[in-house]
Amino acid sequence: MHVLLVRHGRPETVIDSPSIADPGLCDLGRWQAERLAEWLACEDLDHVVTSPKQRAIQTVRAVAATRGLTPEVVHGFDEIDRGAHTYIPTELLPAEGGAYWEKISQRRFDEIGWDSPEEFRHRVVAAWDDMCRNPPGERVVLACHGGTIRTILADVVGNQSARFRLEYASISRIEVTAPGDPDGVSDPFCTILGTNSTAHFDAGRTTVVGAFRGAEPSTAPPLRQPLSAPST
Repeated sequence: MHVLLVRHGRPETVIDSPSIADPGLCDLGRWQAERLAEWLACEDLDHVVTSPKQRAIQTVRAVAATRGLTPEVVHGFDEIDRGAHTYIPTELLPAEGGAYWEKISQRRFDEIGWDSPEEFRHRVVAAWDDMCRNPPGERVVLACHGGTIRTILADVVGNQSARFRLEYASISRIEVTAPGDPDGVSDPFCTILGTNSTAHFDAGRTTVVGAFRGAEPSTAPPLRQPLSAPST
């Protein structure tokens, strides 16, 4: 089984919602999702899995629709903040998070609807292990969250302290060459083929600028000069 782990596109901000915060994608996030679908148009994909959050579902909606696939929602792949009533994009939290960011920094997770890190890791690893032991397809897209994907990658390399940079709507790939026994007798064998690919944002561009990959192209000259043959 070949798995494409896709982080959701950039979402809207939600502050103190009366219900659990479940924002969809912002304009930039929708553009990222469109480029993702275009990039994957030629890939042979036979199953789409997503977390229950709208930001993940919307990111791969077009990927699934163009193939006549119905995304399978797996709650185990939800983010650590699955019960929170506030959602602020990660990169904005230190500047705009206020009391919410303070509680995160102080690890007061139960006060803001977050899982504990231990609960989160256990849930995600269990969902990943189940998918590996019971493959839903040969080439599978899994749309979820930065924390979820980092937890899966860290589990594959066997180091929960490992850190991975994952940008919005990026693609990471894992090959599951031995799915493991469904009864748990043998463990799955997984290989990370690549992480944080954002080439689908760069097509037709000379530079990528701004706070996020996929920001509008700059009129500034390229950061690097084109390569040329050395003079003889």
